Amino acid sequence: MRLTIETTPSKKSVLGIVLKDAGITLTDWFDAKLEEAVNTYGIHKAASNDRLRNLEDLADVQTVIQTLQSVDWSFTRDQTGYLSHDIHPYPAKFIPQIPRNIITRLSLRGEIVWDPFGGSGTTALEGTLLGRRVVSTDINPLGEVIGNAKTLTLTKEDEDFLNHFADQLSVLASDAANVRDALERNRQVFSKFVPPIPNINEWFHLNAIDELAYLRWRIDSLTSIKAKVLSRASFSKIILRASYQDGETRYVRKVRSMAPGSVIKFFSTDLMSATAKVRKLGPLLQFREPTFRTLDLRQPFRQRTANTPDTPLTENSVDLIVCSPPYPNANDYHLYHRFRLFWLGYDPRPLGKSEIGSHLRHQKETSGFNSYIDEMRLCLDNMWYCLRPGRFAVLVLGDAIFDKKNYLTAEEVAKTATGVGFECAGIIMRSLHTTRRSFISPARRARTEKIVILRKPNRVLQVTFNTPPYGLWKYEEVLRAKEIDAILGKKASRLAPDSSTASLNSKYVDQIRRLTFTHRVTSPQMSDEATWQSVLENGDALKVLSRRKDPKYATHGLHEYKGKFYPQLVKSFLNLAALQPGQHLLDPFCGSGTSLLEGYLNGYSAVGLDLNPLAVKIARIKTEILEVDPYLRDRLLTSFLDRIDSMRADFTQIDLFPSTIRVELEAWFPKPVLAKLSWLLKEIALVPHAKVREFLEVLVSSIVRQISHQDPRDLRIRRRDQPLADAPVKELFQKRLHEQRARLRHFAERSSRAPYPFLGANAYKGDCRDMGTFEQHGIHKDGIDLIVTSPPYATALPYIDTDRLSILLLFGAKSSERSQIEESLIGSREINKRQRTEIEQRISNGDFSHNKSATAQRIIRRIHALNKSSIVGFRRQNMASLLYRYFNDMAMVFRNLDQLLRVGGSAFFVIGDTTTVAGDEPIAIKSGKVLQEFALSVGWEVKDVIPITVTTENRLHIKNSVTENDILWFVKKR
Repeated sequence: MRLTIETTPSKKSVLGIVLKDAGITLTDWFDAKLEEAVNTYGIHKAASNDRLRNLEDLADVQTVIQTLQSVDWSFTRDQTGYLSHDIHPYPAKFIPQIPRNIITRLSLRGEIVWDPFGGSGTTALEGTLLGRRVVSTDINPLGEVIGNAKTLTLTKEDEDFLNHFADQLSVLASDAANVRDALERNRQVFSKFVPPIPNINEWFHLNAIDELAYLRWRIDSLTSIKAKVLSRASFSKIILRASYQDGETRYVRKVRSMAPGSVIKFFSTDLMSATAKVRKLGPLLQFREPTFRTLDLRQPFRQRTANTPDTPLTENSVDLIVCSPPYPNANDYHLYHRFRLFWLGYDPRPLGKSEIGSHLRHQKETSGFNSYIDEMRLCLDNMWYCLRPGRFAVLVLGDAIFDKKNYLTAEEVAKTATGVGFECAGIIMRSLHTTRRSFISPARRARTEKIVILRKPNRVLQVTFNTPPYGLWKYEEVLRAKEIDAILGKKASRLAPDSSTASLNSKYVDQIRRLTFTHRVTSPQMSDEATWQSVLENGDALKVLSRRKDPKYATHGLHEYKGKFYPQLVKSFLNLAALQPGQHLLDPFCGSGTSLLEGYLNGYSAVGLDLNPLAVKIARIKTEILEVDPYLRDRLLTSFLDRIDSMRADFTQIDLFPSTIRVELEAWFPKPVLAKLSWLLKEIALVPHAKVREFLEVLVSSIVRQISHQDPRDLRIRRRDQPLADAPVKELFQKRLHEQRARLRHFAERSSRAPYPFLGANAYKGDCRDMGTFEQHGIHKDGIDLIVTSPPYATALPYIDTDRLSILLLFGAKSSERSQIEESLIGSREINKRQRTEIEQRISNGDFSHNKSATAQRIIRRIHALNKSSIVGFRRQNMASLLYRYFNDMAMVFRNLDQLLRVGGSAFFVIGDTTTVAGDEPIAIKSGKVLQEFALSVGWEVKDVIPITVTTENRLHIKNSVTENDILWFVKKR
């Protein structure tokens, strides 16, 4: 896939000029680099599959240790500087393979991983790539500067901003006269950025001082937040090169010349390189971001004050701790980064006095190994305080040397940890890379490290299940109680039959994240836990308390569709059935894909069928657009929004539409609207990504009612009272695209909270009465674990007629073609006289074909008899035959579904009873009871029947709408 980078015609990038001289296009260079990045990481990613399936697998400590011991922790042949891990130098950081392997084996997706000694963010990047929420803390503020930069996902706007900034500085640096002029003109404003470095002229050339201060001023003036974050990291990186310090690992002064513009050139070059590195991360990070905070881990977390940094770290809030604490008497981070800290606006001197394990500090204070252990005890106490019961803390440590005596750091830290309250599960030895360097010779001689595995003991928790911030219907309260029992089963003990509080072992805490009508779980022994549902709806139910239920989260609101059920209801069915991640979900009447999208969002493999081509298109793209790389998707949508701005107002051409449908289109759309639609659809056809292209087409369909002569309030295709002369096609489409782009971005950002990997979902155009249709799409016998559907009701909604204009516009389907689709639907109200005569003869003969339901047969006979003896309109005359065909079709569907559903699998049907008048007598069409009889006939058990109430929309012709429905829960027993 090719991604085009646009440059303004008036000015080409400096990089583009260089590449052109080498005979390489900028696009080809970028594509090659992107492919290189993905391939490089792909090697590592392949070895980083999620190993842990549930928290119960962590209950046996010996099994956990055996699993960790099976890893070759040396990683001597692995690449350690891939992606942005080497975006900025940092001493003694541990290699990314260590946290990656620990995270995959000791935590689940969506959980909180904390690195209390985060350094430059190695754990933060790896954890975020693995779908965890990561908190990285360090006493050194430079860690926050580097970490935020190395975990960026840039938008097209951010990247354009950075390229422009780097190009501008590069051009400036190429001419010494221009540099001198820029410095003189702005000296008054940038001079205040010269830091109070003692003897600054001994360490920096005058040209370097001026240019560094100038750059700091320019960076602080940037309006793009992400550009500022990345620029600060590049600025930090080039500071030592701009100084007299003799290299990254030698704190020795070495005077060298510094020509005018050199420092600015260093910066612009590194910023270009950093932008390229971070650009590679876009397809991998997908807008997910870790949290970085600067704090002193020795300060007790139990005593929160106004000065305590704002972090997600609270009591019992962390699911895994991974860190490499400073080795005792080994490194001096404050010295290594002394000039960087000054130039970034920090003071390294207090850091030097508080840095744990600092060689210089131990010398100045004449302290030894015991002082290191005392400070580590304070850190371990905070780690124990934040870690959840039953979870692990893993520390990578090296031995220490004081006065030529060797100290076993890992063993002593483990002993100290047990005094704090941890259990020591084990210690594993690992070999060091021979290239590992340190300022201090004792640390430089180290050849091994030890991995200390600690665990906070399991315990029984008293948990309270809190309802959403909005009100629940009575039936939702029933579903809420049932799903809590289904998810937790015997693992939890209700403190009272109707109580929302239960006793739960901490090893089952992961289960509660799956709940639907519970948005927050609280416990005195555990920090508040937001469910995945609350995150999907609100972003974070612990912070955002929306009073309204949101049925449009993710892509549920992509396109209006009549008669669909809302996503929270589907999600509760998944929980009631105790469906396990990775199992298979089927919706044989998938409509616009509510069930499929819910299956996708919750870690299941979902598939659905429908005969409405528009429904299938919507259902398919709802999940497929989420599968598109969010970085690429966002860039393509942004580019398309830019392109729409050029839409002209004086269109006269409608050549896109074939002549066979043009007359009908002109009857339903004003000519100016058709011209705009022609231009818009032609532009969409040029989008190079098929799924993004289909997504944009669905968005066009979503505004059809607003730009046509169709009355938007009507389920059927009826005209407005006043026809339109024109409509703001561009403005309406832009608004929809802006809304959906924002929802897609928000979902990508929240995806690190997802408890399970997202699996595929597929929607196919097909007939569920035909077993061959299922087999054609790889849906095999006994291959389905759960069925969730809302089948068409008897004499169903006019789906095809309702969506006529969208089907006409997107598929070019003429009236005759749409009629064929309408007639093929289960529950269709279309029937000709010959078909009705044949069916009435069967009714008279008592031949009900596949329909074995006594209730259905009785209703059909009664309606047929009453209408036959009365003078009624053709609608009523058709009713008995329509019901005969409908129930016969549904009997065939049940027969097929029985072959597909495995023994023990569940099936949920949402169905409503309707009424009709036969003769002068009202007749109840008890569809729910009929479906129960069908289920019993194929060997299913009626597990439960839950009555539900639904609201009706403010539309015309809804006086006969169904407002009473039932949830029918079946279980296949044989």
